Amino acid sequence: MGVKTADRTLDLFELFSNEQCPMTLSVIAEKMVIPPSSAHALIKTLQARGYLYEVSRRHGYYLTKKLSRQVEAISAGIPVLAQINPHLQQLCDALCETVVLGKRQGDAITYLDVLECRQSIRFSPAVGEVKALHCSATGKAILGALSPSELSQTLARIKFEKRNDKTITSPAALSAELATQRRRGWYQVIGENIADLMSIAATVVVEGETYVVGVGGPILRFKPLIARHAAQLLKTCKAIEQALN
Repeated sequence: MGVKTADRTLDLFELFSNEQCPMTLSVIAEKMVIPPSSAHALIKTLQARGYLYEVSRRHGYYLTKKLSRQVEAISAGIPVLAQINPHLQQLCDALCETVVLGKRQGDAITYLDVLECRQSIRFSPAVGEVKALHCSATGKAILGALSPSELSQTLARIKFEKRNDKTITSPAALSAELATQRRRGWYQVIGENIADLMSIAATVVVEGETYVVGVGGPILRFKPLIARHAAQLLKTCKAIEQALN
């Protein structure tokens, strides 16, 4: 359960990111589905802190550049991600498919970086997106890296939410699949989360921390090239570990 004030603040930032235009108080309240009084208090607080400004009475409010400057400063303090990024970009360019970097947070995967390919039809996740362990390639890669006891405990605890008819919802079935995929060194999902998409993933250990690199795209384009994509993925993971450890 989130903290209401924090949730609403983040919801407002994400609303501006999605809409990309100034909005009046009434529009903000309507789109966030909150009382106008709550929207007013939130806006005035952020305005006083320099994150929002009033464009005009007619057009409403928009974000200043303070938030982007803060984010840039925060990002500069994560040297590991900056060092990994060039390898991910090379992988994205080589495969012409979207590449993600994730890390386990509790019983889910959070995307730390996303490099979208230039294909008009593509896998388009977002930085900060949270993925389930049981039906994502990145999640399966993390599960596959666990010890037998850790894996059993995790599979007994997580919720096997069914996304579609291809989603594996049995701990035993998933455990068997993980054993097969572990032997080849990379993991995959084919339409288990989003029907027309597939992805592959492998783990990489940097400074003792386990990250996961994933590549995804439309099944029709991706599947015929999966062996090539997997080989390049494993090559990239090895290069990252050699360069950063």
